[in-house]
Amino acid sequence: MIGRNVVTVLDIGSSKVCCCIASVSGDGRFSILGTGCCVCLGVKSGIIVDMASVERSVAAAVERAEKSANYLAKSVYVNISGASIKSRIVNASIYLGGKIIKNDDIVRLLSSFDEHMQEMDLIHSIPIMYSVDSLNGVKDPVGMIAQQISASICIVGAPKQQLRNIVLCLSRCHLEPVGIVASGYASGLCVIGESQNNGNQIVVDIGDSTASASFFFNDTFCGMETIPLGGRSITKDIALGLNISFASAERLKTLHGAAFVSIDDDRDMIFIPAVEENNVIDLQQIPKSALNHIIQYRVEEILKILKKKIDESIFHNDFSKSGVTLTGGGSNLTGIKDFAMGILNRKVNLKKINCESSEQNILIDNGFSVALGMIKFAQLSEISIMVDKPKKKMKNSANFFRKTLNWIENNL
Repeated sequence: MIGRNVVTVLDIGSSKVCCCIASVSGDGRFSILGTGCCVCLGVKSGIIVDMASVERSVAAAVERAEKSANYLAKSVYVNISGASIKSRIVNASIYLGGKIIKNDDIVRLLSSFDEHMQEMDLIHSIPIMYSVDSLNGVKDPVGMIAQQISASICIVGAPKQQLRNIVLCLSRCHLEPVGIVASGYASGLCVIGESQNNGNQIVVDIGDSTASASFFFNDTFCGMETIPLGGRSITKDIALGLNISFASAERLKTLHGAAFVSIDDDRDMIFIPAVEENNVIDLQQIPKSALNHIIQYRVEEILKILKKKIDESIFHNDFSKSGVTLTGGGSNLTGIKDFAMGILNRKVNLKKINCESSEQNILIDNGFSVALGMIKFAQLSEISIMVDKPKKKMKNSANFFRKTLNWIENNL
């Protein structure tokens, strides 16, 4: 494939591991060559709590994707998620003395601040806006003459131990991590440029164990807020409220669940497994409203907490009139767009992913939003000076992975 590269991305979630192998080109297009998914029980809110279980899930998902794509994956882009992922805005500047700005100067600018974030490691350094001398709002300063160049930079950090465990897990599966991407950033990349909103945007991703609100200023990521609630919380409520197994609750949510109770729900009847013993299931009939009352209560809580996070963020003024785009597996609930519009008091657009490979019959839905976003991240990494990390910055990232692996080998 001339002018095309193959990238592998790995989305390690709290309920499943998804691997996508894609062929990407320099014009921004990509084609899914193969996918693999496997149930994952060793991750809680983005943190590995059972290494052996996660290793098996990663190995199985990657193997299925490799067979589907007929491709051997050696290096991967992997996500990192959870409420422990933090972002903040820093300002940095360097003195050039009237010289022409080069790519190396941008690298130096993005590295000129203190990267130490207590017990955190830097995973993203994203320039939001440049200033060249007295000229503000510069999008690309390379090639301009300047006495001084400044930038507002969004930095994203993750706990050192959380990162080390992810790298260790991949190394045990004989995979080399070439990039780590915050899940909120990745799901936003999946949406930006394709939604119906204009200007500044907020992307709300409702995942399995976490939900996030990511802010994009003129299509550039500038921060995010994350809460430890998601689709799994809804399923647990259903299982507890109806006294059924988690698996049955998940199926009920998928088949009959809605974000709020409608007028017809009291008349519509559904069956639930009342007794599950000795492989004998007794079905009990209940109104659909009994199910959707449970779902509505939890969805309302998730959206209200996210609204509070958005309203209290440093971006509140700049994003006061911005629309919201919903994505993630939790956005598949019937009626969630209209319900979210009432809770968030904003225009809401629902990102419906319905992507199919041209080479194979592979259907991809909203549960793949993080994986698709990581493919776009990989494209940015491959092209040139990516918005996130310039080429030399990527070398520093590779050094981080090597140092982490060396630390693991010497201390374990």
